[in-house]
Amino acid sequence: MNPFPSKNDELLQAALDGELSSEERIEFEHWLGHDPNARERFESMQQLTSIVEDVGLVPPPPDLAAATARAISLRKTVGVRSAKSLQGEMAMARKGMIGLAAAAAVVLVTFAITGYPPIGKGTEGTIGQANRYQSPQPQLAASDVKLGDTAVQEFLQSDVFDQLMKDESARKLLSDAAVRQALSNEALDRALRDDSVAKALTDDSVARLVRNDAVGRALSDDSISRAFADRAVLRAMGDAAAVRMLSDENLQRALKDAGVARAVADAARVTGARVEAVKKAANNDGAMASALKNSAVMKALDNDAVASVLAHDRLAAMFADKAFVNAISDPAIANALRSEAVYRSMSVDAIRSALRGDAMQRAISSGALARALNSNALPQALKNDVFGRTLMSPKFAAALAN
Repeated sequence: MNPFPSKNDELLQAALDGELSSEERIEFEHWLGHDPNARERFESMQQLTSIVEDVGLVPPPPDLAAATARAISLRKTVGVRSAKSLQGEMAMARKGMIGLAAAAAVVLVTFAITGYPPIGKGTEGTIGQANRYQSPQPQLAASDVKLGDTAVQEFLQSDVFDQLMKDESARKLLSDAAVRQALSNEALDRALRDDSVAKALTDDSVARLVRNDAVGRALSDDSISRAFADRAVLRAMGDAAAVRMLSDENLQRALKDAGVARAVADAARVTGARVEAVKKAANNDGAMASALKNSAVMKALDNDAVASVLAHDRLAAMFADKAFVNAISDPAIANALRSEAVYRSMSVDAIRSALRGDAMQRAISSGALARALNSNALPQALKNDVFGRTLMSPKFAAALAN
């Protein structure tokens, strides 16, 4: 046993104290990744540190000093030892002190939790103290300890976190566990670091769009939400004439045939020769040949704006839903669809993915996300690499509840 701290011991202590430099963190993580014993030791020390922090300062028993003095007085030396003997005992003493220090830490923590055993009594006193100690807080289990907890703890002690907790808008937003879950997604976290994306999400046109139930349901469909990333599609849906053409009963009746819908979508993607593409497809497709007789289909394919929607067969089918048609026919929704903010938001994969969940739709439609993003605390927190992991920490949830 080495009586002096090794380099790994110093790294371990610095990690527990949250004082690792960038170079030391790389070295420390490499050590943990290649030494299972090191990982187990670190996790054990994290548990011990957490327990000590939770317990806090505990007054020692009144007769501890006297008992220690009596124990020392009993260790009187007898006779004169040789220099070699003294040298050996000094080396053993150094080793013993390190072991004693570790043992003392465990004993003190145990005493702090179970109560100091009364001197001169049996174990019933200690058991009584232990039974009386019942913490209302959940205890930290070994499975709860993770290697990234040090960085999370550092963030929880930072000025950024302090500002976040003092910001009422951010606290209200993050009090929803489902919102925290959504924001913990790395892709969404990165997207919201872009000021232009964050600004777009604070625009009322985005909230107006998501607030509508029919549009919100449409955005919950992955294939439909991807169509919203097409600027031409958004403009077409915001155009009253295009909406009337797309919702025409004859067109929608034709699109109910899966073969026709697929052929129309393929033809709509052929820029500048859509009608010719349909005629070519009709040579090998009986359903498409019959669709050629439908004037509504041919008229729709001949219109650039309408064709941009028809290229997305799932979205085109939505125009058979009267609730959806009524929603996008509303002048306020139509204006929102044509806005740059809606396009900027919908063109980000992570935003569209988040909008498929109820939590983010609520946060946007209620304005809660906009209020939080318009203050300084949340944008600053989002720029911290550890923020996403911290959101799912029990300590973060506890801080919100205080």
